[in-house]
Amino acid sequence: MPAEKRRWRGIHGLRHAFQWSFFALFIALLTLTVWPLGHVFLGVFLLADPLIAANSLANGVWAWPMLAALAMLLAPLVLGRAFCGYVCPTGTLIEAAAGRSTRRLGAHAREHWRKVPAFVLLGSAGLLLFASGLFLLLDPLALLTRTATVLLYPFLDRMIRLAGDVAYLAPPLRGATDFVTTALTGRLVFAVPRVYGLSVGVLGVFAGILGLNLLEPRLWCKHICPLGALLGLVGRLAPAGRRVNAEACIQCGACEQACPMDAVRDGFLATDTSRCQLCMACADACPVDAISTGLKPRTSLYSPSRRSFVAGGVLALLGGFFAFTGLSRVARNVRLIRPPGARAEKELLALCSRCGQCMKVCPTNVLQPSLSKAGLEGIFTPEMEYRIGACDWACNECGKVCPTSAIQPLELEVKRTTKIGRAYIDRNRCIPWADYKTCIVCQELCPVPDKAIVITEEEVVTPEGVTVRLQRPHVVVDRCIGCGVCEFNCPVAQESAITVRTIAE
Repeated sequence: MPAEKRRWRGIHGLRHAFQWSFFALFIALLTLTVWPLGHVFLGVFLLADPLIAANSLANGVWAWPMLAALAMLLAPLVLGRAFCGYVCPTGTLIEAAAGRSTRRLGAHAREHWRKVPAFVLLGSAGLLLFASGLFLLLDPLALLTRTATVLLYPFLDRMIRLAGDVAYLAPPLRGATDFVTTALTGRLVFAVPRVYGLSVGVLGVFAGILGLNLLEPRLWCKHICPLGALLGLVGRLAPAGRRVNAEACIQCGACEQACPMDAVRDGFLATDTSRCQLCMACADACPVDAISTGLKPRTSLYSPSRRSFVAGGVLALLGGFFAFTGLSRVARNVRLIRPPGARAEKELLALCSRCGQCMKVCPTNVLQPSLSKAGLEGIFTPEMEYRIGACDWACNECGKVCPTSAIQPLELEVKRTTKIGRAYIDRNRCIPWADYKTCIVCQELCPVPDKAIVITEEEVVTPEGVTVRLQRPHVVVDRCIGCGVCEFNCPVAQESAITVRTIAE
């Protein structure tokens, strides 16, 4: 094998090593995002994402890791879309799912798909301009974090529990089973088994992204990913990249077939640096070693037509108008409770990256992705579902792991006095009020030191005419912080007899 060929083959192999190393790092950091150490890890990775950093800066939030986002944004001037080919964990999974597929769209369809990134960028810009973080639903790092939180970790938790139950049937394995389960508890095995709303929707989105490989490998990366579109826009200005020796080129097309990003253009001699990830698969495939790196020749590559630009501009304005006018929102649902430290609703909707880290770190599973209570713009923002869990009195991790400060970090003592809602008793459902039977569960379990629920003894006459003395609960409004312990533990079936409702901002 010629030395030049060995060189490109080595770069090709090195790329895969980088890909899986960064993927392993990402999953390791996400796995370590657990109570009580969650704030140490993954937030830095997400803040290095230019889209998340830009959205945070646009809403007045600054953190030092955003300097890494600036470096990533400028890197395409030298390295093209190397992030997509060497670093992005979502891209790694998509590429792995595509396998060795050589399926390609037709030339006509491919030209239409080339227009999509401009629309994605302009639509995202419109939402960003008018303070809506909805466009981050498609950000690759937030998307993978969200998918792993809602699907991967609950699945692993159940599989490990099942394996442990089976292993425990064999007495010689019980000691090892206890050791492994204890070691994994809090990381892959949770004290409370995880259940998340929207899990089917998240599965559908991710399966759809992988399924696009059936049309063409890495179709999502090439045309739909907003971060890829942004890096590609910067990459168009790159002065150097793939270069072809026109005299040596035999026009065989091997480079075009090998390119995973459809970056080979104009009779195989030019390169679209808005797509090229410098994987050098083209050079590895070239039978005559006509491909190298160097200054780009002047070429006429795809540039959005005036019609496409105008259409994209209209899309951006519509997206901005959609966010600015609040048409995507609904009136504040009284049952929409945000976690302690959450910013005002409009700010939270603008800042939240929908990454799901707060839900991942929550020890009680009370934090759930919102579906309809906050309207379309609030999809997958965090809300408290008190029939699933309650806010842990000893936990303040959600604010610590939030990469954008949509949930602000609170000291534990401050968190314990922060009001996020107020409990209300439905006397038509409450056992002592409706059934004339004793029940003081809510008062017993209320974690507030002075008790936000008090019990009074009352002499009442039942519908049967019997006089009885009952202990009945009452909420002390000034003490209640809305933690939801009462609602979670209420023994009344289905909807609790005591529910937490929002406090007007």
